[in-house]
Amino acid sequence: MMKNCFRRMILSALPALCALAVSAAPNVSQGIKSLTVTPSAERVGVEFSFDPSEWSLPLNKLVKITPVLRSKTGTDSVAFPSIEVAGKNSYYYALRDDAADGHKNLFRAGKGAPEQYIASAPFEKWMELSELDFLTETSGCCGEKNEPDGIVPAGEIDLEPKPFPANFSCTPPPASGVKQRQISGRAYVNFPVNRTEIYPDYMVNPVELRKIISSIDTVRNDPDATVRSITLTGYASPEGPYANNVRLAAGRTESLKNYVARQYSFPASVYHTNSVPEDWAGLRDSIAVSFLEDRYEMLEFIDNGNVPIEKRNDVFRAKFPKSYAYLLKNIYPWLRHTDYLIEYDVKQYTDVEEIKRVIRTNPRNLDLNEFYLAANSYGVGTPGYDEVFTVAVGIYPDDPVANLNAGISAMSRGDYSRAGSLLSKAGDGAEADFARGTLLALQEDWSAAKSFFESARAKGDPRADKAVADVETAANRTPGVVIFEDFR
Repeated sequence: MMKNCFRRMILSALPALCALAVSAAPNVSQGIKSLTVTPSAERVGVEFSFDPSEWSLPLNKLVKITPVLRSKTGTDSVAFPSIEVAGKNSYYYALRDDAADGHKNLFRAGKGAPEQYIASAPFEKWMELSELDFLTETSGCCGEKNEPDGIVPAGEIDLEPKPFPANFSCTPPPASGVKQRQISGRAYVNFPVNRTEIYPDYMVNPVELRKIISSIDTVRNDPDATVRSITLTGYASPEGPYANNVRLAAGRTESLKNYVARQYSFPASVYHTNSVPEDWAGLRDSIAVSFLEDRYEMLEFIDNGNVPIEKRNDVFRAKFPKSYAYLLKNIYPWLRHTDYLIEYDVKQYTDVEEIKRVIRTNPRNLDLNEFYLAANSYGVGTPGYDEVFTVAVGIYPDDPVANLNAGISAMSRGDYSRAGSLLSKAGDGAEADFARGTLLALQEDWSAAKSFFESARAKGDPRADKAVADVETAANRTPGVVIFEDFR
């Protein structure tokens, strides 16, 4: 009397089931094996193997088993087609003509061969987090009493997408101890022809001198910074006698140093001067980007270096008379300049709240370890965490650790494009390989991710063993299939 329709049952619409009290119920696992739930975009399926020969029931008992999928909240449910297992007397009683229509999927306990149960229902969102139960209804014949309905829990269902279990821990950079910083620039201070005295109001000198003073004041007015040295290097253009250029470059630099020293109370040991009598390097750079017809010949002459420095300008002027006139008017004035370098030390910050203040006011005073301390105070994935590492990589754009931590932060908030760009500049250490593997795993490029994790493991990253195992698990999983261990 077994119907072929049992092999693939079609679910009929049933009303939501009321919550039932769990009571003593038959051991349904004695005949049910290989229980799985498989969702798709449109339907959710329940499948298991059922062997009635493994059942043992009293002669007058019949058990009706109905798979029921319930939401975690208990507000939604759907019932799949039932199967019935009956003792000998109940089985034949159910087969009688007047009872057969109510027992479509009837099996005799202790008899028959295994059957495959397959049923499905339209997929609904609540099914992603639900549980599968077997509703049992026990009845009797020949005077046997019916028993209360029962619920046999099969197991919980979690069909929500599972992201790769990423580890977003950042690398703590070492504290730098004494933090040395510098400010550099170039000023075009003008001097009367062949004179070394400085005139602060001469031509554009007010503007050019302010460049130097403003740079020094930036450090001097910072209570957390200490000026270590101020170095001035004066350059002269290559025209005129070489000895005179030596005098002008050195004398003008000394005059500028004395002018700057009068503005401050720094000790004399802070100041240092250098001079370059003829700025051939600057001349070469200007010629290289010019459109002069003989620029390549002039560059070759400058690079040759066979002409003694004392005679070089005279030979150069005689060799390129037409271009020399242009250079003298348009390029040489810009070769008379002073390069300045202010070197200073910044204190080490240990208080996180103070570090946060400095991030807002003068982030260049911080080292990467201080940025790290501030970021961790906000917590991984928070806006503050990401903001701190973004500022840090802005201050240290070429530092591998700065790029690594900013890349991990971007990855933690789902900005994979920015993360990839930052991690490309994170160096080739174990932590960088681990971060690149994590990014690829989040994008489900399992093979490439595993390769980076294995590289990180070879370089000693202790997190890599678990990451490799997680990637292998993710790569081999069957998405959306829930296997119930108790029904193997």
